[in-house]
Amino acid sequence: MLRIRVFSLLISAFGITVPATAGDTCLTYTTLGISFPPVSDDADRQFSQQRLNDLGVTKIRFAESWALREPQKGNANWKPLDDRIAWANSHGYDVLLTIQATGPSWACAGAKNKQSCVVSLPDFTAYVTTLAKRYSGKIAKIQFGNEWQSDYWYAGTAAEFIQTHNIVYDAVHEYMPSTTVVLGGFTTMSLRFMAACNGRVQSFYDDEGVLYDQNVVDEICSSEEFKRAYGRIDSVLTLARYDEADIHLYDDAEQWGEYYGNFLTLVDKPVIVTEFGGPNMNVEPYTEEYQAQRLKRYIMTLDSLKIREAYFFKLVEGSSNPAHGTSGLVNSTTLALKPAYTVFRQFSVCKPLNVVQDLQYRAPRLSPNPATGQVVITADNCGLSGHGIRVYNNLGVRVIEANVSGTEQYMMDISTLCSGMYSVVVCCVSGPVLVGSLLVQ
Repeated sequence: MLRIRVFSLLISAFGITVPATAGDTCLTYTTLGISFPPVSDDADRQFSQQRLNDLGVTKIRFAESWALREPQKGNANWKPLDDRIAWANSHGYDVLLTIQATGPSWACAGAKNKQSCVVSLPDFTAYVTTLAKRYSGKIAKIQFGNEWQSDYWYAGTAAEFIQTHNIVYDAVHEYMPSTTVVLGGFTTMSLRFMAACNGRVQSFYDDEGVLYDQNVVDEICSSEEFKRAYGRIDSVLTLARYDEADIHLYDDAEQWGEYYGNFLTLVDKPVIVTEFGGPNMNVEPYTEEYQAQRLKRYIMTLDSLKIREAYFFKLVEGSSNPAHGTSGLVNSTTLALKPAYTVFRQFSVCKPLNVVQDLQYRAPRLSPNPATGQVVITADNCGLSGHGIRVYNNLGVRVIEANVSGTEQYMMDISTLCSGMYSVVVCCVSGPVLVGSLLVQ
């Protein structure tokens, strides 16, 4: 019943179609980026480069882990980060680097949990100073920690977070004068509570789909637990040194204006959004078409709020938070471009929005279709790369892979396939990943 009620509300407010007018997809204020594109190795970076270039994205955010960089004291391996930064610089991407609020086991000197630890300040200073000197002029923005408002993401106290964050600020301003220091992101949930406790919203859902109505909000806002949480936030905003603040906005775009407006009363620095996305799988019914509709709403809301910089979460779907496991532009199993990819691209490059036409343009031609025994796959104006062609069944399992090159047409043997519907994925030298549907009889 909960899901049906929420879905009805959203549909009645926004409809279920995507308008195709140029004005709708030309942003006035917001520049779009991507948070956490795959960058771990050469193959990931090649994939991300194709997608980012096709999307017209030049701003990206990825993470850095001291725990991985220096697992043994004095034996740091900078090559993986060197490779990522060099790749980004050579292709014209502005990097926002998020230094995770943890460290190698030898440097954890206080409270810790799975996600974070309080680190030895002298050792952390040495690490950050080395990083700042090594990448001076190569990183656009940098931040320490992510969603630190909760001790789930930062195990230490507000004072410990402030000390560690300010070490980053001082090193960056000394050795990376062109780099902006961004205060680690505020969760959507923290923004919801702060706005609700100031009377700006009456109700909201959390990631698990639990409704917080006015009665529950009033009880929580008067609790000692909330007062402690707010005190943690107030201390950081007052004593941490930073150039920009960062908020995360998910799901309920209808109330983002209230969350953002309330947050602006707390800070006197520019505010960017390093994560936005949705929908919430625990509240809203999910289809790829529905996600595309919501993404249009998210982006238009960001622009209406005059937010200058916003990073979508993320390029390839997948998250440790099940509520946002589908918040991505590319299917994680098949690498197929989702309808949301087209929506994002049309906003990013300022072109008229027509999801159906654009996806049809990207589909390979399959003949015959339905097919038995063999099918001819044609990718017009797209030489087939060494990645070639992959076929997936309706469970997302890859059942055929063919490595071909130097041709726009390929005859595939499908005699081993059972009757049913399959996805045919074509990887092109020029960048696009084309996806078509094949019915096998």
